[in-house]
Amino acid sequence: MAQAQPLHPSTNGRLAWRRDTFKNPADYTIELNDGDRSELMAAVDTVHRQGRLTPAHALGPEDFRFKRLAQSLLRGFEEVKSGYGFVLLRGLPVEGVTLDEFMAAVWGIGTHFGYPLSQNAQGELIGHVIDATRQEQTPRMFRSNLELRLHTDVTAMISLACWHRSMEGGVSYLASGVAIHEEIKRRAPHLLAPLYEGYHYHRLGEEGEGEETTTPYRMPVFANRGGQISCRYQRAGLAAGQRERNLPLSDLDIQALDLFDEVARAPEMRLAFNLDRGDMLVINNYAVLHARTKFTEFPEAERRRHLVRLWLDAPGFRDVPREFNLFAVNGVPKQEGRSCTFDFRKLYNDDPRATGGMPNLKLSETNSAR
Repeated sequence: MAQAQPLHPSTNGRLAWRRDTFKNPADYTIELNDGDRSELMAAVDTVHRQGRLTPAHALGPEDFRFKRLAQSLLRGFEEVKSGYGFVLLRGLPVEGVTLDEFMAAVWGIGTHFGYPLSQNAQGELIGHVIDATRQEQTPRMFRSNLELRLHTDVTAMISLACWHRSMEGGVSYLASGVAIHEEIKRRAPHLLAPLYEGYHYHRLGEEGEGEETTTPYRMPVFANRGGQISCRYQRAGLAAGQRERNLPLSDLDIQALDLFDEVARAPEMRLAFNLDRGDMLVINNYAVLHARTKFTEFPEAERRRHLVRLWLDAPGFRDVPREFNLFAVNGVPKQEGRSCTFDFRKLYNDDPRATGGMPNLKLSETNSAR
């Protein structure tokens, strides 16, 4: 059973950050220099000459044994695991580089953070965050140009590497789940109880043969293991799961979820920035929530917004309850013949209050880290 209430005071250190924690983007950024890029592209060129550039997911850690760059990536991993819970790598090679080469470089960096997890029932290990609404009838929300509200994914870490950014919008938001927990505890501690009890989540049509359409167990929004607060939150998914099981959200549930959203989207709680070409963001998905504003594409097809996504885990990364998994294992297991069939626009409408949206503001000094 999921833990009903916190048993220990939280001891989360730098994970409980707010926007004013950061005085400068350098506080959470690792800049790759020419030497780093040379190391990275030397590894990519080697597998290219060997005829192994694609598929990138067939490459292993032994293909990316860096020297100086490895030290920077180790520092980044420690920051993601137990620092601020995220790191922004800037300066990945993009000029004169093909998309396949860029994907291999992203994959190679990912091997220094963890091992890959399947992102959907098709077993994809490398995801492409694009607007696919013209090609797919019911795409996942991240494969549209719609707003993505603050949420976590069903993985330990998520990385997003920018191949092309949008013409307008597409601002990335981050918020600390630990800081949200502490603010709810300060303002309305009685509302933590339903969040610790958790909710049934919809599996979006990706369940295997004989599996239920929703989690048979409640997935907690917050969990406390030895004073370490972790978070798992996707409001539309839990609202749809509760509805599927004919378990309407109570007034107390809605109050708790509304307060979560109110705190999470408050300007003082969120960090905002644009991902530019060659940026790679890596997030501790148990401690930091992410969101994206609606965006407008460039008219040229070759310039349309395109991020490369990895889901990662690492041994001993974080002690979390097994109920944090949507399935028996982390990520979304490959299921032959299955795909996501749930209407994601309907997901938002299933929420009786439909709160949680992020303001669609232009990025400026008023809402980003200085």
